[in-house]
Amino acid sequence: MRSRVWRVALAIVVVAMLVVGVSYLPSKTVSRDAVPVAGTQSVVCPSQDPALLPVLVRATDTGDVMGRSVGATSASRVPEAGVTATAKPYVLSGSQAVAGMSSAAAATGAHKGLWLASCSEPAAEQSFVGLVADSTHEVTLLITNPDPTEAVVDVTFYGEKGRVATQGSRGLKVLGNSTRQLGLAQFVTGEGAVTAVVEASEGRASTYALVESAAGSDWVTTAAPAATSAVIAGVPGGTGSRTLAVTNRSDRRATFSVYVLGAGESFAAAGADAVSLDPEATVTVKLDDALRGEVAGLRVASTQPVVAALWSSTVDGDLAVSPARPAFGGRSVVPVVPGGVLVATNPGSEAATLTVTLRNGSSTVEAQTVTVDPGTTAQVPMTTGTSAELSTTSPDLRLTTVVTTVTGVTGLGVAAWGPGGPGDVQVVPRLDPDLA
Repeated sequence: MRSRVWRVALAIVVVAMLVVGVSYLPSKTVSRDAVPVAGTQSVVCPSQDPALLPVLVRATDTGDVMGRSVGATSASRVPEAGVTATAKPYVLSGSQAVAGMSSAAAATGAHKGLWLASCSEPAAEQSFVGLVADSTHEVTLLITNPDPTEAVVDVTFYGEKGRVATQGSRGLKVLGNSTRQLGLAQFVTGEGAVTAVVEASEGRASTYALVESAAGSDWVTTAAPAATSAVIAGVPGGTGSRTLAVTNRSDRRATFSVYVLGAGESFAAAGADAVSLDPEATVTVKLDDALRGEVAGLRVASTQPVVAALWSSTVDGDLAVSPARPAFGGRSVVPVVPGGVLVATNPGSEAATLTVTLRNGSSTVEAQTVTVDPGTTAQVPMTTGTSAELSTTSPDLRLTTVVTTVTGVTGLGVAAWGPGGPGDVQVVPRLDPDLA
């Protein structure tokens, strides 16, 4: 018995000595040198049946961009000139600065006009503001899941009289690496302007709306999440219709005011200085007279969180939709469309600076830093180069490309950018005291 007690006591003493001894060993030092970290990102680009509308997808980044059609299992490098997309949406992968653009043009036929849209990153929630599904408009949501695992989404509609009661728009399964089409006619025909909100309860999705009508067609990309301040850059100039669509995402009545952010001043839009909006409802406001045919930005100030988009059309009926977007706040490399204009809107209270570097391939053609005063909008012509690196530290600036000609076809196209990637990120390693 004594022998067993002795052995137990000896073991306790040995363990205690080891613990004390280890505590006197020198701690391993951790390097304090900054380690560069490069993130990755994927975006999804609109596309259509090439037999109906030949779509060109262009991608730009600080390095190579890989691309594949949804449903494909392997990707290949996207050349600078772009790729002719297939009938399915196209997925681009690159660094956090990657950006892509889909474009198409048709001089005649049912798809006559100019098509343009920026590619969008998958998200848990996306909003498409001011859609109209009736006897003359066909609207389809293309919900893409670029990930290998299944996603589940709910689609909610907000009409002129409030939330629209629907059946069959919730719990929609989208298989991995696939696209699901959802026609709006079965849910909201004759409701007037509606907003469709796509929310992923499992996984994530990248969605865009395909709007087709004899009066004008376009791809519609997502608006910024609901907020009490919604900012739209890239309001096209010239003649034609300009209609703002706003949806109240809250369960309380909202009042909003619209401000025009012009080249040298900002002012309240006549007739839109105090618009009342029911809970979960959508309203449209004509802004033709207030905008006076000038390139500008818009700021919607609301008492409740709203989402917003501007629907523009030329006198010939070509359509373009400018959604409110979050602040750019970072860096992206975007494709350049010859003759296009980069529109920068600053809704903040301080001046914002934007660095624009135009490139042909890896060669810099021109670089300039533009200052955008508070409450104004500036234009940067994109007259040369194949890509433009956009960089800003401003917490407010919104950026959009406006195009009026593609491959000789005139019309109206808008590609809203941002938010940008964080740029070059460096992390300093730190030893976790709980692991020391």
